[in-house]
Amino acid sequence: MPYEVSWYIERRVVSTVLTGDLSLRDAESASLLTSEFILKGQPPLVHLIADTTNLGKFPTNLSLLNGEASHHLRNPLLGWMIVISSSTATRFVSSIMTQVARVRFRMFATWDQSIDFLLNQDETLRELMPTKTDPA
Repeated sequence: MPYEVSWYIERRVVSTVLTGDLSLRDAESASLLTSEFILKGQPPLVHLIADTTNLGKFPTNLSLLNGEASHHLRNPLLGWMIVISSSTATRFVSSIMTQVARVRFRMFATWDQSIDFLLNQDETLRELMPTKTDPA
């Protein structure tokens, strides 16, 4: 399976890791599962870190992606959406999708940069932070 969804911080931060080639069906399934995690989270906000550093091919049709693979972006509990990537294509598609959905969004090259940013945005996470930051 080209995606894995889990809690990075239980009920507060979802980790979605995308690897290899991702079909539209895979993207939709990952989005639905991510949305389920967010719904089970602890209000007021549940943050999402999507690691795409090992992502291969993926759908780039923005119309289809916005319709089929953006369920998690419409979730009212979603706080910050953070994407880890150095790919120009991934950065472009992520940026457009999150602008259309009007979600809080940032992109970083590393997991540690993402965590630093998130901790500065949501101080309540500091005491919950695991000792090891990178889930890999």
